Amino acid sequence: MKDRPVLILAIILTVVVEIILMVLVYNKIGGERLPTQIGRLIVQMILILWVLNSKSNVGLFLLMAYHIVIGLFGMNSRGSAELLGQILIGFHLIIGLVIYFHDWIENRIGIKNVG
Repeated sequence: MKDRPVLILAIILTVVVEIILMVLVYNKIGGERLPTQIGRLIVQMILILWVLNSKSNVGLFLLMAYHIVIGLFGMNSRGSAELLGQILIGFHLIIGLVIYFHDWIENRIGIKNVG
């Protein structure tokens, strides 16, 4: 966790939120949307592994873009008027920016990069 702690925490938060959403949606409507949600989780995990293993700026950009696009698409969804929908839109937009600008954030709060 010493190397890129803001990025690691953002990734952990992303995975936790995605798993919680999968459980909540499954409990509310059943397994109908489960394949889509599992697909989204797999895409995120592939991008996360790419970022963590190669420290790739392309991987960071794609992971950030994924969250920004999901957030923007969420604005046009049926659930965007509900509070939870608005929170998720904000979460995706903010987490995308935190992931991409983690170096700047770490420098601003005084965390030194080890790697």
